[in-house]
Parts: sequence; structure tokens; C-alpha cells
Amino acid sequence: MDQTKETGRIDTTPPTLYMILAKGTKAGPLAGQFGFLAEKGKRLFFHEKEAADQKIRDLQNRCMNRSPAAVYERVIYPCPGMPDNSITAEAIGAYDLRPGFDPMEYKRQSQDYGDTGGGCIVGIVSYLLPSLGKTVWVECNDEGASIASADYSESWDRWDDVLLLSMNFYDTPPGEVGPWLPMVRDTLSYTASQQAAHGRAFRLPESWQAALEEQGQPPGPAMEGPC
Repeated sequence: MDQTKETGRIDTTPPTLYMILAKGTKAGPLAGQFGFLAEKGKRLFFHEKEAADQKIRDLQNRCMNRSPAAVYERVIYPCPGMPDNSITAEAIGAYDLRPGFDPMEYKRQSQDYGDTGGGCIVGIVSYLLPSLGKTVWVECNDEGASIASADYSESWDRWDDVLLLSMNFYDTPPGEVGPWLPMVRDTLSYTASQQAAHGRAFRLPESWQAALEEQGQPPGPAMEGPC
């Protein structure tokens, strides 16, 4: 504590900082690796423990298979006795983001259609993946789709943390979507029916139009063909 004539005693205690300690799971691809979590070339520090805990939850929720690559612990910085190692969120994500569920196990939970802002009209459908005990949200229009591990309306400020996959239909054919394809097709069918009900055009690239027709024409009036 310092002292001045004007204010008396001054608290010079530095603020508490938090970090995340990540350890590779014993049987996982990062077994034996551990360190403080880093992302985009920087080690992560948090001023609030709630923010660190939210980051841990987002890391856990984005694991789309039954074998998470790492476990996490919030620690106070500095952390005496710990080696000065780092482990990156990108290295963990390379394994955690690999889908490990049955493509047809999904169960639709909710659906919504509307303007996300700026005139962008989308359909959003949430799906439960029973084998993982997790819910994902698929958002799409006739240009592309995004898949996230959290409700879009509640996670805009953490978009990079919850985004699982993003695609442009003109760059990504259905065959490259993997186990996500049935959910993307189902969301497209819902969105197309809503567009038709509101008198709006819905044009897809030929490959995606064909992918929808493979599972049957979505409800509502027939969709328009490719541009």
C-alpha cells in the first residue's frame, strides 16, 4: 500500500488474472502435452473467472466426438511451479471438431425463421445429437450455412468460439460436408418452405438442389432452380 497526502492509503494490489491450463487426455492424440491455453498466436488471459469458465465450456461443447483431445482447468496467474508451456486451441480443435456421430441420429429441437439483421433472412434449426448429449444450431439461406455449438442469438460476441463449420454452397458441394449433410439438408428444406410461404425466391446451386431432391422435395411450393 502506498500513501499520499491527498488520498491517504492507496491500494496497489494488481488485479487478479486467470488462465486456462489444458492437458491432453491420456488416450487422446495430445496425450502427454499440457500447457497454458493460447489462441491465434497469443496466450489467453482473463480478467474475470466467469469469462475463463465460459471459454472452457465453449471448448468442451465444440468437441463433436466421444474422445475430447484435452481437459481444462482455470488457474490464477501467475501459476508457480508450472512449466512455461503453451497448448493452442487450434491444435485441440484439429481433433475435437472432427465429427464422430451417426449422421442420421439427429433430433430436431426448435426452428426459427427471420431477419438476423441487415436484411439477412435465414432459417435456424437446432438439433440434438443424442450420442454426444449436445445440441447444435444450423443457420442457412440459399447462399450458405453455418453450424454452431450455441444459439446464435446468445453467442454473437463469442462467434469464433462456437462456430463449428461454415460453408458457401457455391464453393462447397454436398459431398464435402460429411456427417453434417443430413442436418444441413433438413435446415435447407425448412428455410425453403418458409421462403416460399413468404413469397421469396430461393435459388440453390445445382449440386445442392440435387441433394435436396434426393431426400424428397421440401414442403411447400417447388423451389426455383439454380440462378
